[in-house]
Amino acid sequence: MAIMNRILTALTSRLTFGYTGQIKNGDRADGLVEILARAYERARNALEYRADNLVRRAAIERILRRIMVLSKDPAKITEDLLTELRWAKYISQEETKIIKDMNIARVLTKYVNYKGTVPQDWVVKIASSEIEDLFNLNTDYKQFTFFAFQIIRQKVQLEDPNLDLLVYFATDKIYAGSDNEQIAYHILGLAGEEADKEKFEEAWRLFNLAKSHKQMSRINKFVRKQMPPLIILRDIYFYEPAVFKEIITDKAKFEEKAEEVLDIQLNQMSGKIATAGFRSVLYVFLTKMVLAFGLEVPFEILVYGRMNLFPLSVNLIFPPVLMWLTTSQIRLPNKKDQEALIKRTWYVMENFDELKNEEDTLKNSGRDEVYGFGYYIFTITYWLFFIGVFWAIYFGLGKIGYTFFSKFIFIFFLTIIAFFAYRISQITKVYSWKESRGLNTSLMDIISLPILTTGSYLSQGLSRLNFLAFAFDFILEAPFKIILGFVDDWAHFLSIKKDEQIIE
Repeated sequence: MAIMNRILTALTSRLTFGYTGQIKNGDRADGLVEILARAYERARNALEYRADNLVRRAAIERILRRIMVLSKDPAKITEDLLTELRWAKYISQEETKIIKDMNIARVLTKYVNYKGTVPQDWVVKIASSEIEDLFNLNTDYKQFTFFAFQIIRQKVQLEDPNLDLLVYFATDKIYAGSDNEQIAYHILGLAGEEADKEKFEEAWRLFNLAKSHKQMSRINKFVRKQMPPLIILRDIYFYEPAVFKEIITDKAKFEEKAEEVLDIQLNQMSGKIATAGFRSVLYVFLTKMVLAFGLEVPFEILVYGRMNLFPLSVNLIFPPVLMWLTTSQIRLPNKKDQEALIKRTWYVMENFDELKNEEDTLKNSGRDEVYGFGYYIFTITYWLFFIGVFWAIYFGLGKIGYTFFSKFIFIFFLTIIAFFAYRISQITKVYSWKESRGLNTSLMDIISLPILTTGSYLSQGLSRLNFLAFAFDFILEAPFKIILGFVDDWAHFLSIKKDEQIIE
């Protein structure tokens, strides 16, 4: 039997243990409007690579941005927003009734009426995050995020006046799975309940300070390594909240339950990997179609007077094949790794005050500020190798008949797919804990680094320059939603006439 430390005791004192009020889904069967709206949302979401927990918030932001152009009345915006969310099944009919009592219009008032130096686009993003937060009635998830922050903060010992902010940013991003918009809203929430002009501007400053901080990448990497024990602990709670307190005070019960939950999570993970792979292929394939038929084919015909079918065919087939090959090689944690994870989770719960003394704490090193001659030599060597990798690919493609533009397309999608495949492979790291943290770099890792780095930057740029998403949002969505509104009103009218005229 173990005695809970102060931080674990504080966590359990704030948890609901499953007694949070839940809304029963009493939705009627889908009508034509709901079917069309849901189909549209699935097509729209395929254009962006987002985790499942971020899809609704992004939809709220997209709807708000469009509605707020036409109306500044919080009550009207709220009504239209809830209607569209209900159409697309982001909220149920029963939730729509209860959510209205939360007075979303009051929340929107402070955002609609905001006048200040913070960009309006950012304000809309924060508004979408607060509304999404209203929909999540279970607050236990947030309590685990704060608990994880306290654990990680013990082990991050960098010298920086904003260290609490940086660790909070990284924990919210990696452990809670929040996107930048939600993180910004959470930072704003630290300033108090009511956000005024000064608090908006301070939150904007702190968000950008953390996001662009020179130590942020190191902290993110460190936090990601520390996450597995904290994630499985959260999973154990949500698997069976009512017995959580009993489990965490008995080692034998804890190990038994942790093994059970971990087995379930790993079985589900294979499905998540397949889904993520499919979404990545679809996202890249749709983008490829735009480039192929909008740029590649016209360019080939205009410059060379013909279309080379071999490079075009390879460029179409290569992305899904590469994704399939990569994801098929992903392996889940083995039994030894699972045992190590469970052991580490119990240790973290039992030895909170000792974590700051572990060898793997994140500290300032002599290399952080001072770079010697050797560092610059390595940097030059790396950039020469970086260029060499892409030159070798470019040269090889030329040997098999690729033109300049088709080479560019191939390399572009090679980097994007490689990065998506790498990101999918990181899903398995969620439940992977290894006692040994030494360097383990293979020749393939060295060769793939320039490709992954380029893919990371390109994917960020691609998300900002997604022409299909732009077309959906500003050309198709507004008239489509107007048509859906007409169909919905017409269906309601027919229902009324039916009740009036049909005599039983």
